[in-house]
Amino acid sequence: MSFFRYGLLAGILFSVTACNEAGETIAIPDTGHQVTVSEQTLRDARKGFTTHIIEKSFTDSGNLVTPPKDVYVLTSYPTKLGNMAAYVTPDPHDGKRHPAVIWITGGYGGLSDGEFHWQQQPRENDQSGSAFRKAGLVEMLPSFRGEDNNPGSYEMFYGELDDIDAAYDWLARQPWVDPERIYLAGHSTGGTRVLLASEYSNKFRAYFSLGAVPDLKARVEGGNMMVPVPFEKTDNEYRLRSPATFIKSIKKPTWYFEGAAEYWKAFDNIAVVVKKEKIPLIINKIPNGDHFSIIAPVTEMIAQKILKDTGEKCNIVFSEDDLKQISSEIE
Repeated sequence: MSFFRYGLLAGILFSVTACNEAGETIAIPDTGHQVTVSEQTLRDARKGFTTHIIEKSFTDSGNLVTPPKDVYVLTSYPTKLGNMAAYVTPDPHDGKRHPAVIWITGGYGGLSDGEFHWQQQPRENDQSGSAFRKAGLVEMLPSFRGEDNNPGSYEMFYGELDDIDAAYDWLARQPWVDPERIYLAGHSTGGTRVLLASEYSNKFRAYFSLGAVPDLKARVEGGNMMVPVPFEKTDNEYRLRSPATFIKSIKKPTWYFEGAAEYWKAFDNIAVVVKKEKIPLIINKIPNGDHFSIIAPVTEMIAQKILKDTGEKCNIVFSEDDLKQISSEIE
């Protein structure tokens, strides 16, 4: 079985072109789109820009349900817009500081179907993120602006990055959390938020993106969207939501996982830039997997890697044997 791993550890030649003035471009063969790699960081590129939201989304999303008290506590974290809802595993009251994961769930609309996160899910499609709390890690499930009666409007991969930063700040202040060992992980739309967050900030010790898209414009124009695009569809609005465009902004260890069945070929081209620029992003294409079946084995392995990541700096590695194990556990 052939495993494809791209990043600092490996790379193969794919179609990436360079333009004298415009800089490198990354082809997205999946949809025929192309993006120009920015020399600016995502944070710098956003300075002075205000997204133009033209459609309100999820205005009917409800209040979050109260979870079982031994699993999660329903709480809130402060942001620039006001308090936003979140689930967090309870304080173990053992006097210790523990590593923590913020899990960004996939889909749209927030956490209003919250029971999903503590009910048993099928292994072939377990989007609950439960692997982390089951491994003994502190886990936080935040909802964001415009969701779950939170302040603000849904911005589709823009202002939510500031909310993620705020969630980190709140979690780092909790007395049972080790502020030096907080990790960010997410799947699908959550995975895209993670990849953008790794370009926007370096607060987290490491980032784990499952099933992100390389470019939002390519996703919107390349297939049916489950929800309306809430912002004005200008090139700059799309550009500031494009992980491929700001791939050079990544400064902390970041991993991308996707099952071979739904793997974007664009990530092969991203891998060329990653290798050339020594960007700390490793791209893993999982044979035998799809967009959903990889979640359980990947998150379980991430949880175990985090528990062993006790040094001054992140020392997590996913070996060829690790990837084979993930693939072998896919049902």
